[in-house]
Amino acid sequence: MTSRLAALAAAESDVRERMALSRAHLVAAQEAARLRPAAIRPSLPMRARELVSVAPNVTLLAAVLVGSLVIGPRRIAGVVVRNGLLAWIAKTVRRIAGN
Repeated sequence: MTSRLAALAAAESDVRERMALSRAHLVAAQEAARLRPAAIRPSLPMRARELVSVAPNVTLLAAVLVGSLVIGPRRIAGVVVRNGLLAWIAKTVRRIAGN
């Protein structure tokens, strides 16, 4: 029974040592991050290409809103349904057929 308790105590000690080492690495990484100068993010117009590539649905929504202001909501609804919805359905069918 004592050997079992000794083994458990040794395992617990080993885990605690690894946890302390991991915590020390984390604290060191946080300190290094604080010392590094913060990267200056580019302005919104400069990030437009990144935003378009990351969020195409947001771009589509913006295009629909601008289009509804320019040519009217009734005409833009037909364009969106005809082009956007059919393209989305075709893309989904291709994706499902590919799997």
